[in-house]
Amino acid sequence: MAKELTLDKLTLAAKTLKVLAHPVRMKIVEFLGDGEQNVSSIQKHIRLQQAVTSQHLKLLLVHNLVNKRREKNFIYYRKNTDIIAGIINCVRDCTPGK
Repeated sequence: MAKELTLDKLTLAAKTLKVLAHPVRMKIVEFLGDGEQNVSSIQKHIRLQQAVTSQHLKLLLVHNLVNKRREKNFIYYRKNTDIIAGIINCVRDCTPGK
């Protein structure tokens, strides 16, 4: 029998899913599945202004879904855990008309 989830774990899972429920943030996390990327690369990939990209990245960072590091004038982001990749793969597999 599967281990029962506590209310705390379910609450954390719901918060994580809520943050990922935005298409731009899902696209960012999917892009980070290919490895660490700088803000400029992320911005070009999602085709949004730098300020909007930074807002989405900040939300992902605050909720501990991505990590960042600074190298000189660049900030690099990477996904925090492979669990997020599992969520993205689930979405990919469950989407009609793949």
